[in-house]
Amino acid sequence: MGKYGFDNLRKHSQAVRSDVSKIMDAKHEFIRLAFDNFDSYVSELQNQPVSASRNVKMMLACKLFNHVYAGMILAENGLIVDSALCGRNALETIAFYWLISVDANAIDEYLNNNIPRPVDVRKRLEKLGIDINQIKDLYARDSQATHVGRDGERFHTRWFNPSAGELFFGGAFLPNDQEEMFNYLPALLYLFQQNPSPNINT
Repeated sequence: MGKYGFDNLRKHSQAVRSDVSKIMDAKHEFIRLAFDNFDSYVSELQNQPVSASRNVKMMLACKLFNHVYAGMILAENGLIVDSALCGRNALETIAFYWLISVDANAIDEYLNNNIPRPVDVRKRLEKLGIDINQIKDLYARDSQATHVGRDGERFHTRWFNPSAGELFFGGAFLPNDQEEMFNYLPALLYLFQQNPSPNINT
């Protein structure tokens, strides 16, 4: 069985999760409250009369939830960059959710599978006077960590044997980065629910 074989990777992931468990325990109440709050929000949305708007919002809520939850699982296994990719996908979902909240045409675009690119969604929100600075800043940070060749891409790597040039494959125990993701990802559940607000500087 090779060093990077599937069975060894599974054992490695279990060891990382064991190391992360103390961080998860410390963050448990914050994470639980974020998910409970989101559950209440989605329950209210689900109880609305069936309509195209309600259905699209439900689809986007499910998409956001899955991105956040997947990001949590990846962070728990030490796969920080992959977790950041989930965060970036979640931000794209939040931006489009905000757009359908202020522009009914976006609902038809979704239903007709004619969804604008994420950058165009952000531009439309800005044109409508919506303050998206937080989304843009977080998106830029996630992109810095996930794009190939960027300096930020290398922040998550951990040398197993530096002299031999061997890295940890399949994630690593990175306490500061994992704690940051356990703060960041649940907070996106709250950001999704915010009413888009006009930027007074627009």
